[in-house]
Amino acid sequence: MQFIWGFIITAIGILTVIFSEQIYNFTGAIDFIEKHAAGSSRGFIKLFGVVLVVLGILIFSGAVTFITNPLSDWASQTFRLNQ
Repeated sequence: MQFIWGFIITAIGILTVIFSEQIYNFTGAIDFIEKHAAGSSRGFIKLFGVVLVVLGILIFSGAVTFITNPLSDWASQTFRLNQ
């Protein structure tokens, strides 16, 4: 399952970087980023896409299982489907 999620997150990140200008034209300037960050909204959108790519690759390779395993154990204990 982590293979599928890693691939999906990586694909979304790549598409975010490729279509960052179209995303900026759709959303406009992000006021919080323009006011408080050193960069611009365009740079933030690209940076967000790159972070998604790196996160997707980490999930894909299984490098974040130390985070995902406790979360999935907690979720399976909290939301039991089989009684």
